[in-house]
Amino acid sequence: MRITSLKIVLLSAALSLLSCSRPGVRTWMMTELRFESSTEYTSADTVWMDVSFTHPKSGESLTRPAFWDGNNLFIARFAPTRKGRWRWESSCPSDKSLDGLRGGFRCAEYDGPLDIYRHGFVKAVPGKKYMEYSDGTPFFYLGDTHWGMYTEEIDEPGPNAGATNAESHFKYIVDRRAEQGFTVYQSEPIGAAFNVADGRVDAEDIPGFRLADRYYEHIAKAGLVHANAEFFFSSSMREALAADDKALENLSRYWVARFGAFPVMWTLAQEIDNDFYHERGDQKVYDFTNNPWVKVAAYLHKHDAYGHPLSGHQENAIFTTVTGRGTELESVGADGGGASVFASEEVARRVGHNWWAAQWSPSLTEPVDPGLVRDYWESPRPAIDYEGRYRGLWTMDFGARAQGWIAFLSGFRGYGYGAVDMWLYKSSYDIANDSFDGVDHITVADKLKPWSEAIEYPSALQMGYLRSFMESFDWWNLVPCLSDENGFEAEEGVAYVCARTSGMWVLYFYSKDTATGTVSGLPPGEEVSLVWYNPRTGEDGERLSVTAASDGSLVLPERPDGEDWTLRVLL
Repeated sequence: MRITSLKIVLLSAALSLLSCSRPGVRTWMMTELRFESSTEYTSADTVWMDVSFTHPKSGESLTRPAFWDGNNLFIARFAPTRKGRWRWESSCPSDKSLDGLRGGFRCAEYDGPLDIYRHGFVKAVPGKKYMEYSDGTPFFYLGDTHWGMYTEEIDEPGPNAGATNAESHFKYIVDRRAEQGFTVYQSEPIGAAFNVADGRVDAEDIPGFRLADRYYEHIAKAGLVHANAEFFFSSSMREALAADDKALENLSRYWVARFGAFPVMWTLAQEIDNDFYHERGDQKVYDFTNNPWVKVAAYLHKHDAYGHPLSGHQENAIFTTVTGRGTELESVGADGGGASVFASEEVARRVGHNWWAAQWSPSLTEPVDPGLVRDYWESPRPAIDYEGRYRGLWTMDFGARAQGWIAFLSGFRGYGYGAVDMWLYKSSYDIANDSFDGVDHITVADKLKPWSEAIEYPSALQMGYLRSFMESFDWWNLVPCLSDENGFEAEEGVAYVCARTSGMWVLYFYSKDTATGTVSGLPPGEEVSLVWYNPRTGEDGERLSVTAASDGSLVLPERPDGEDWTLRVLL
């Protein structure tokens, strides 16, 4: 019987090897090996299996955890980082039928149009203020928010599809966002068909995880990076699980094994940095001193051979930033003074935290808070404005558009857009009352719009314009103007944000008037160029040639009208 079982295992591995040898295997694209144990299991925490993948020519080796997929089935997923021949070998000391298996396959270079496979997985590099692909190409983070991704119908259009003619609600949105220029899909496991709040992956969870695979696979197929939160909504963390290091590591390992060969980023539950509003009553299991998600970060980092970007979805910036600067708690003892639980560089390096997923909704009527902006900019890790006001819920097209421009010119290297009926599908959260963002009133009727209308809001297309504008120059070298000596003085009452790169100022004016201000520090008496850019249409205005004064100053012309405008000042 033992010999028979071993033959089945080897046959299973051989069949998987054949599937990996087909011409369709390409660099950076997920492929998988399937193994059958001689033993049937009832949960994933009973046995650990690893598969090491080695590229003999380069010597590169990556070890990926395999995951249990029910009964006696184990799967190892791998995204080859190089073309050529790869060898693999399994290790599973607790199950000899899964241990010491060997094989190999060949992988061809990806030759398609998607950047995530042309340049390789995204990474956050210490000391760099932006994310980049594996080959060093800067990565432009433009995210769309879907906290209820698993409730979006994947096999049918659903009741809110309107006139889209969608066959799949979920796939329609993913594909449309990719067309509009988005690069990231932001999700939480709210409404998932698995439940691991008990700290276990059991047989009843497997169908839900197999369904989750389909969501991950389509996001990857569209070429988007999946910024996904782990396990469950934050308030589902129970005291027993928070204290059970082994269970937390099992869950983390399983998550990495199942999803880590896709183009992903880890974002740790929901608003967990620093205590998921412990002082405000959302949960009472942990505070900033014993936050269990720090351990989860360490376990994800430990088992992730690819080193995917890892962050904790932060609480609102009113309560948590990096060191607490800019928060209401900056000088208060409670909540750690508003500091992140990952603020320490020692902690960050140890647990793999390497970017900031900020929840910042900048004012739409006043200049940015320099303390908050400086707090993120002075960190060696890149910051993304991961969550702000959602279009149709707490802001309209102007506010959704302005948040993106304000974020990028304030030193954030990405923005998470969101729209009603997509940020949380069929949500009733704050729907019953009108809202006001300082400029626009958002009515209950606005909040009740279905996703089939929200998918085409002008601000979504305008995020694509923002991306095109930034990618026309070295946006990753932009430095925010953080002091009175930044080279620009605005007229009274003007709301603006300013950043500079070599030979250029970029100014975004968002107060509802035509006023601008004065640039200083230009070459005295020399000619400079001014180009207005319309962020609503994506069009450049006429290029104007002007001469700086003898003291190097230049009074800028008024804006073309009282809407928001971007100006490039070119030396």
